[in-house]
This record gives sequence, structure tokens and C-alpha cells, in this order.
Amino acid sequence: MLTSILIVDDDVGIRSMLRSILENEGYVVEDVEDGKGAIKTCEKSQFDIALIDIGLPDMKGTELLNRLKNIQPKMIRIIITGHPTLESAMKAVNEEANGYILKPLEPKALLEKIKKLLTEKTNEQLNALAEAAHARDSTPAVKYQRPDKW
Repeated sequence: MLTSILIVDDDVGIRSMLRSILENEGYVVEDVEDGKGAIKTCEKSQFDIALIDIGLPDMKGTELLNRLKNIQPKMIRIIITGHPTLESAMKAVNEEANGYILKPLEPKALLEKIKKLLTEKTNEQLNALAEAAHARDSTPAVKYQRPDKW
């Protein structure tokens, strides 16, 4: 299954550069210029990852983090900023961003961060499946399909 990434940035040059980098790596990419566009897009399509600029024209990227989490709780959300501050970093952490990347973007570091977060997400899902299988197998009501043969 292909990994889908949503880019949310008001700078067309950044969106174009990110799209090129990510598509060359085999990701399916969609991009929007503001928070409202991101919300509408996420209501229509599922994404594995959102790369969110902290300074959007219609809302703060940290506000968008929370709104996208409500729409797609399992989506990985990464804040991108060219103007890092302690306040923005703390807000990103409080809104449960999965990552915080500084501009100018280093393509190799960005791709490594994405791969790391995708691996962590996959491992969490596999662990959840393993736990569910263990619970199923260790529950007598499920394990013994024919109670008359106990």
C-alpha cells in the first residue's frame, strides 16, 4: 500500500519542492495552501502523514494539528517551521505533533524522519494486532468452540 502525504504550506515553492522530493521516493502527495484546505481535504481523503507549516494564512499550524487529529486520529502530524520558538515547540508538543522540523528543509533528514515515524506507526499497529490475537487465543470463550467437548 502506498503512503499518502498531505503538505500544508502557503509557500508554493516549499510545496513544490516537498512534492518533488516525496514523489521521487514513491509517496503519494497532495498539497494545500492553508488550514481550511487541509481540513476539507482530510474530510475527503485519508492520509498517513501531514507536513504542516506553523505559519499558515488562516490559522496557526499548531491549531491545525488538533483539528486534523479529530478528523484522522491515526495520521502522523509533523510541524515545519522557519521561525522556531520555544513557545511554538511547546505548543506543538502539547497538541501531540509527531515531529518538529526546521526550515530550510534538509531532504535526507526529512525522509529519515518520515521513515522513522512510519516504522513506529507500523510497529504500534503490529503490536496491537498481536495483543488482540493473544487475547483471542487466551480467552476460553473463544478458544473452545465446542463446549460439549470440554
